Amino acid sequence: MLPLLLLLACTPAPTLTEVQADVFNNSCAFSTCHGSGGGAQGLSLADGASYAAIVGVPSQQAPDVNLVEPGDHENSYIWQKCQDLDTNIGAVMPEGGTGLDTEHLDELAAWIDNGALDD
Repeated sequence: MLPLLLLLACTPAPTLTEVQADVFNNSCAFSTCHGSGGGAQGLSLADGASYAAIVGVPSQQAPDVNLVEPGDHENSYIWQKCQDLDTNIGAVMPEGGTGLDTEHLDELAAWIDNGALDD
């Protein structure tokens, strides 16, 4: 178990570019969802627009919670919204699904926990 922990500790945090490609572009940034036209709730997760739209920005559905709270994935609205939790924040995203798979949730959480930096 210890070698796995050491390997994980040495694994670099995902970058916004990786999260954009793996999560947002594949699950969110479509014209019918959160694409470049502003998307649902006026939120664009399109490449080049996502960072300014989510980091430190209050959610419309829960204004006391930021979409992304750097360093704290559990208190980031977008992370809560992308998993099948019993919360009062509306439908699970991506729409019509049961949330992101574990691999993509972990990637999103790691990016947020490591400061949600714009690379």
